Amino acid sequence: MNEFSKQSKPNTITTLRLLLPVVYIAGRLLFFLALMPNDLHGFGDFQVYFDSAAMPGLPYFNYWSEYPPIFAWLIKIVYWFSQGNQFLFDFLFFLALTIASAASIWLVAEISKLLNFGEQETDLRTGIYFGLLAFTSYTWWYFDPIPVVLMLAAIYYLLKGKETSSGIWLGLGILAKWFPIILLPAVFRFTKLKTFMKISAVAIGITVVVWGLHLILSPTMTWASLQSQPSRSSWQTIWALIDGNLTTGAFVPMEERVWPEAATFPRGNSAVIPNWATLLVFGGIGLFILLRSKRQNPKAFVGMAGITWALFLLWSPGWSPQWILYLFPLILLTFKFNSMLLYLFSLSLITIIEWPFLLTHHLFLGLWLVVPIRMLLLIGMILQWIPIVINSRRQITHIN
Repeated sequence: MNEFSKQSKPNTITTLRLLLPVVYIAGRLLFFLALMPNDLHGFGDFQVYFDSAAMPGLPYFNYWSEYPPIFAWLIKIVYWFSQGNQFLFDFLFFLALTIASAASIWLVAEISKLLNFGEQETDLRTGIYFGLLAFTSYTWWYFDPIPVVLMLAAIYYLLKGKETSSGIWLGLGILAKWFPIILLPAVFRFTKLKTFMKISAVAIGITVVVWGLHLILSPTMTWASLQSQPSRSSWQTIWALIDGNLTTGAFVPMEERVWPEAATFPRGNSAVIPNWATLLVFGGIGLFILLRSKRQNPKAFVGMAGITWALFLLWSPGWSPQWILYLFPLILLTFKFNSMLLYLFSLSLITIIEWPFLLTHHLFLGLWLVVPIRMLLLIGMILQWIPIVINSRRQITHIN
């Protein structure tokens, strides 16, 4: 048992918190039936997922994938179960995303209790999160609800004092889509060294073992997969505007994924400002905040994860609209109520304006408007999180 878990008093799960995930799943099934004949795919990547899964052979063996193994193998398994029928593929994958989002709703409620929001506040924030996921199209257009729920599971089990479970969920999250690794700086700062080493060893160990097996069995395609994301040119960020890359984050054609060398083909203008130089700046800011953080409580831990994620997005050469799904729960679990509503609505609005409103109509000049606004929102979030993690008075000791 750790210090975080000692702060929360046992509460009976309210009917609302138990009901919302069930309602979410039921609503999404009705949603699928309503949209499937015409426009379930919308402006998302379901067609890309199907086309990728339909490629002959196995991911990392016969072709490379830009994502970590859980994504590539999951869509391949879904393709096998659907026997190549796209209707069944869409339904099964849509169902997997729905279950992941429903679990996220439950986890947000449970984490809210651990953060001592109180029964009424917990129900209110959980209800808002339910509404966000129910009506945000990125939750059924893209794969990201799965790594988001894995990230939330890692946070939940850490706050419960179950370090091994937290490490396992974190490792699975990293294998789904690298991003959950953003939790590690917060784990380092807000746990004892022994706990940090245990969680890191489990999470990184799982990641290394899985990637290592792929590298041993199929070094060429696996190495191409690992190189594919870092080799991309900038898109939809301030760095893309500086580089003159007025493009979306669309990846390479499917037929080129059988060529390992295609993973590193230049497909846009090179970076005017090297990524390593901007990493030094934003990494330095993050390190300064990390070292100054003194307010050692559960909310500060989640706030530090939010700061790390926002700094990463400011540094990242690229931006994809579905990444706001990682920010939603971190904002909901830490901000004061009015600030929470302001940032959730503003972030959702500017992202929807960017994609699909502007970019699907090839209005790329609109990036000169939405990118600076998004940057200001991210900076504003960091300024909201800093008082949560930095305080002149220590409140409790480390987690464990």
